[in-house]
Amino acid sequence: MYLGFEIEHYKTFEMISNAAIDDYRKQARDAAVNDLADYVIGQIDKKDVIDAKELAKKIFPQQDAHVFLSHSHRDEREAIEFALSLEKRGVKVFVDSCVWGYVGDLLLKINAHYSDKEEIGGITNFSYDKCNDVAASLFLMLNEELHRMIDASECFIFFNTQNSVSIKGYEGFAEGDRTFSPWIYSELAFSAKTRYTLRPRKRLPRGIVGAMESHKVHRAMASASFAFEIINLHLPKLSGNDVKSLADKTPHVGFFWLDALYYEHDLENEFKDRCQAAILNG
Repeated sequence: MYLGFEIEHYKTFEMISNAAIDDYRKQARDAAVNDLADYVIGQIDKKDVIDAKELAKKIFPQQDAHVFLSHSHRDEREAIEFALSLEKRGVKVFVDSCVWGYVGDLLLKINAHYSDKEEIGGITNFSYDKCNDVAASLFLMLNEELHRMIDASECFIFFNTQNSVSIKGYEGFAEGDRTFSPWIYSELAFSAKTRYTLRPRKRLPRGIVGAMESHKVHRAMASASFAFEIINLHLPKLSGNDVKSLADKTPHVGFFWLDALYYEHDLENEFKDRCQAAILNG
C-alpha cells in the first residue's frame, strides 16, 4: 500500500447498467466454494483437514488490484459502479464485499457438513461450539487475506457514508465516529498501520494532469451491536465531485490515472502528514 483516502458523497461518473453490475456480482459468486471436498488434503484423528491456503486462493482470485475499496455492504451497488467506472480507466479495484458478502454461504456449507445438528420443528440447529470454531477459523483466514490484499494494493479507498459510519461522534453515543462493521474496523485499522511503499513503476510526469441467514427458535427481548471506532484520521478527505471531476478531464489510464488523482489533490503529501500526525496523537 502506498497511500489511502476516503470519499464522501460519492458521485456517479457515468451510467453503469444493471446488467453490468449483475455480471460483476456473478463473477464474485463464481469464486464461491461449491465442493469442500476439493480442499480436503487428508485426515488427522479421523477428522478432515481443510487446506486454508487453497481455500483462500479460491475466495481471493484477484491478486493484482490497483485499489482496495472498503465500504458498507449496503453501499455495494455504488461500490461496484465505482469499480466498473475505474476499470474503464484501466484501474483494477478489489471490492471487499464481493468476498465477505458470501462468507455466510460458506459457513453454512461447512457447518452443514461437519457440525453436529438436530432437527426441531423443521428447523436445523447446529452445535454451538463447533459453529464457533468454524466461524473463528474462517474469519481469521478472511481477515488475514483482506490485510494482504490491502498491503498488495497501491491505493486504499474508504467509502465514508451513513451506512459505513453508522454513529457520528456528535450524536452523543460515544467520543468519535463508530461503525457496526467489524470488517470496516479491521480494514481501516490495518490501513493506518501497514507499511507505505510505492512499488517500482513508471510515474506520470507532474504537471500532466450479508450475511448468513440464521434461524431463531426463541426471539430475544433485546439485541446488541458492537460499535467499532472509525480509524480514519490518516486518510485525506475527497468529495465525490473531486473524484468525478478528475475522471471527466484526465485521459490517463491505469497507474497514471491514480497519479493524476494524487497530483490533483496533493494526496501524497497530505497522506504522509496525516499519518505522522496520527502517530503523534496516538
